[in-house]
Amino acid sequence: MSVQDDESIKPKTVTAIDQLLVDDFHAIRLDRDDERLITIMEDPFVPPYDTIRGVYCVYRKLILDLLKGKISSVDGYDFKEAFSKDKLLSAENVEGVLDMATFVVIASEDSTYMSHYFIGGDAEKLNSILNVCFGHPNLVEDQASKRSVKRFEQDVLTVEKMGYMELLRNE
Repeated sequence: MSVQDDESIKPKTVTAIDQLLVDDFHAIRLDRDDERLITIMEDPFVPPYDTIRGVYCVYRKLILDLLKGKISSVDGYDFKEAFSKDKLLSAENVEGVLDMATFVVIASEDSTYMSHYFIGGDAEKLNSILNVCFGHPNLVEDQASKRSVKRFEQDVLTVEKMGYMELLRNE
């Protein structure tokens, strides 16, 4: 697929985003009231409490390296080989990785589609993935829309290079 096809990218449901985070990034779902998250949840950029549909901890080093841009794609042999040897944690065992982990808060005003999100940690590429999950911005002739379409197209290219575009297209 190419950027010309990006108008066909539809918004992803909160459920699809949850599956992406848990199944593909091996993120751990955390309770939004978890006391270990107090400092994160107090950040002024975290979505309003009543709209939060999921809080996740991305902790695997390879995934974090991918989301930071240190690894370019999930399709490389080195990534797949190292990923298979990386160990998984559970919510109970996450204590030791909280300082290095990236936290994601997904919010929805209608409980179906993501309305906003928060990323706590260094994960520039995750920002691109979540922006693509909003779907293609409506094509309107004002400057703000043109900027948002251009940003969306850049995010699509980033997500394609990472190897996640087909997954997002096939919710």
